Amino acid sequence: MPKRNSRKGPKKKLNPEKLRLAVKRSNTLLLTYAVVLFQFTALILLSLKDMPVDYQALALAIALPLVTLILVSVAPRIWPVDQVLLVLALFLASIGIVILKDIARSPLTPQNQAIFFAIGLGAMLICVVFMRALRNWERYVPWAIIGGLAAQAAPLVFGRSAEVEGIRRWISIAGIFTVQPSEFVKILLILVLAASFSNRHRLRSMFPAIAFAALNCGLLLVCRDLGTLMLYFFTTVLMFFAATSNLLLTGAGLGAGAVGAVISYNMFSHVRRRVETWQNPWADAAGGGYQVVQALIAMGTGGLFGMGLGLGLPRYIPLYASDFVFAAIAEEFGVIFALCLLMVYVLIIMRGVSVAMSARTAFHALTCLGVVTMIGLQAFTIVGGVIKLIPLTGVTLPFVSAGGSSLVSCFACIGLLLGVSSINADEEAHDVNRLSLGEEVNV
Repeated sequence: MPKRNSRKGPKKKLNPEKLRLAVKRSNTLLLTYAVVLFQFTALILLSLKDMPVDYQALALAIALPLVTLILVSVAPRIWPVDQVLLVLALFLASIGIVILKDIARSPLTPQNQAIFFAIGLGAMLICVVFMRALRNWERYVPWAIIGGLAAQAAPLVFGRSAEVEGIRRWISIAGIFTVQPSEFVKILLILVLAASFSNRHRLRSMFPAIAFAALNCGLLLVCRDLGTLMLYFFTTVLMFFAATSNLLLTGAGLGAGAVGAVISYNMFSHVRRRVETWQNPWADAAGGGYQVVQALIAMGTGGLFGMGLGLGLPRYIPLYASDFVFAAIAEEFGVIFALCLLMVYVLIIMRGVSVAMSARTAFHALTCLGVVTMIGLQAFTIVGGVIKLIPLTGVTLPFVSAGGSSLVSCFACIGLLLGVSSINADEEAHDVNRLSLGEEVNV
């Protein structure tokens, strides 16, 4: 009898690149489904908390997961963007909508936050297109400087009706809503600095950008918006050091900032009060230290696992929807969840740094560095103030705090990162194609 051929056919070789992409895609899907599950369950619980059913929460429970799924599914088909970065930003914004729906006294607060969430997504997509289409940003630098300074000075002229405790940040639009120009000027600041610092061999070419940053800081000082001024200052210094590695000038800049901090302390009484409150908020627990004390009590009451969604009492904290939203989250969701929230910011920073390191041009790399520096510093500043690590400053928690200007500008910053990540992916695909054709590739 003839023997059967025991040899099997040739085994198919696994393509390592395809395997890596498949694992990456599955991990992104799991992360997306986890975010969607959080959005749906949290808002459904809030819709059933009281009777009759809260139809606003019910509508958000349907709309928010749907928007997330559509965006995460469609955006990568148009551009090869960093999906993880996109999902993490959507998760932070979802936490903001959920917590505001729970704790806000007026139903207009979560409604407005959802509206600005949609506007922010539009701004993010515009910034993706902007980064991909931009070829020579340096030619637009003068116009960006003029427009940025005009917008930054607007609260001094038109911001009297929005003045709060001597701090002018907002301008009123038709008496209906307010806009904080500094939130949008910071995007121009990052782009101007990145364009000017790209040519690191010519310090003279950096002077207009440094002057632009200094004038912005001066205007913020006049407006008494010292929290935003600090973000502008440190972002400029870090971007300058990343571009030049010049320790002497960087140290001089930090020294000038230290002198400015001392001058501000002696010039503004509200700065001195905040430092005194930071040192011992319990000394005036019913007065100047009231909001810090209430925030600390709220976080202590929540413990590790929280009081439960809808079961806390964050309304005892002044500014619970904006400056102290982190304390409200810690009270209702617990310290463990609050720490995980901070880890999301760390992951966004890490992804942003990874995108910057993969960038093929200095402009793209510095833009990404400026974005993650601004977001990271802002998150650290407000959380550090709430937990009494540093003196409290009036900035928002990125993506989470109530405020349309902040939410839209944060999504615009994410759009810049996504735009650069898509350019990096295109360049990598182009290099792979060239390698397959036997051509040399310069990295």
